[in-house]
Amino acid sequence: MTTLLDLSNFLPDSKIHNTNEAEKIKIDSVATLYQNKPNSITYVSEKSYQNDAKKSSASAILTLHGWESLFENKPVITVAHVDLALIEILNLFFPPKTPTNNRGQYIVIHPSAIIGENTEIGNFVSIAENTKIGKNCKISDGAKIASNVTIGDNSIIGPNCVLYDNVKIGKNFISFANSTIGGEGFRYIDHKTILFRVPQVGTVVIGDDVRIGSNTSIDRGGIDDTLIGDGTKIDNDVQIAHNVKIGKHVIVAGATAIAGSAVIEDYCKISGACAVGDHITLPSGTMLAGGSGIRNTPPKKDIYAGWDWNLTFMEFQKFRANVKHILNLNKIVKKIKDIEEKLGIKEQI
Repeated sequence: MTTLLDLSNFLPDSKIHNTNEAEKIKIDSVATLYQNKPNSITYVSEKSYQNDAKKSSASAILTLHGWESLFENKPVITVAHVDLALIEILNLFFPPKTPTNNRGQYIVIHPSAIIGENTEIGNFVSIAENTKIGKNCKISDGAKIASNVTIGDNSIIGPNCVLYDNVKIGKNFISFANSTIGGEGFRYIDHKTILFRVPQVGTVVIGDDVRIGSNTSIDRGGIDDTLIGDGTKIDNDVQIAHNVKIGKHVIVAGATAIAGSAVIEDYCKISGACAVGDHITLPSGTMLAGGSGIRNTPPKKDIYAGWDWNLTFMEFQKFRANVKHILNLNKIVKKIKDIEEKLGIKEQI
C-alpha cells in the first residue's frame, strides 16, 4: 500500500502539509473531487474548486505550492505543476501494459518481414513483405500492415488499424482502433463530366511520439508525402488529406478535417470540428476555436474563430455582438416608431 509519504518521495520537489503522520495516510487510488473513494488522493489546480475540495472524502489533496493554507483541515501535498504531477501519480497506480512477445492465433507474417524483440502480435493480424517493426511494440488484434512499412520501437498499433504500403512511423507511436494510415488521397480530374482518378503515389511519414485517435484517416501524398511531425497529437474522427504537412507538437481535436496540401506549422492548436482549407498555411502557434473554418492563410499567429473570415477571436466576439443587434433590429425600429407616434413626429419621406 502506498502512503502519502511515499508519494512525496516519488514526486520531485513536493512538500507535505497539514499532517505529521504522512507515513500512516494510505493512498491507493486517484479520485475527482466528487467521487467517494477511501484511501484516495484528489487534485486542485484552480482556486474556484477550493470549497469542493474541502468537502471531498479523499484522504489527501494534490495542489500547488503556496496553496496549502486553503485546505487547513486536509492533508496536502504541494507541487510546482499539478497536472504534470497527476500524470506521474496515474502512471504509478495504472502503469502501462508492457508487450509480452506473445503471438496470437491466425496471424500471417511474410518471411521477409522483420519483427523486433519483445514485440506482441494479436489475433488475426497480417504483416506483408519487407515490413520492419521495432522492439517492444504491440500490434493489436485485426491490424493489417502492408508491405515496406516501418514502425519504430515502443509503438502500439490499435485494433483493426490499417497501414498501407510504404508508411514510415517513428518511435513511441500510438494509434487507437480502426484508424487508417496511408489510404489513397482524394483527387479526380473532371473532364467532359467524367471523373478521372489521379494516382496517389506518395506515402505518409510520421515522426516520434505521435498519437493518432480512433477512426482517424491520414491519406498518403499524391506525389509528395503527407508528413506528421514529432510530438503531434491527433484526436478521434479526424481527416487529414493528401500532401498535408503538420509540424511538431501540434494538437488536432476530434472531428476536424484538414484539406489537401495544407501546412500546419509547429505548436498549432486546432479545436474540435474545424475545417482547414486546401493549400493554406497556419503560422506556428496559431489556435483555431471550435467549429471554425479557415479558407485563407491567416496573416499572423493568433487565435481565430468563425467561418471563412479569418477573424481573430476578439474580432469574432465583436462580430457576434453586432449580429445580435441585427437580429433585434425589427424590435428597435418598432420602438422608434412608437416613440415618434407619442411625440407626434410624422415620418419624413
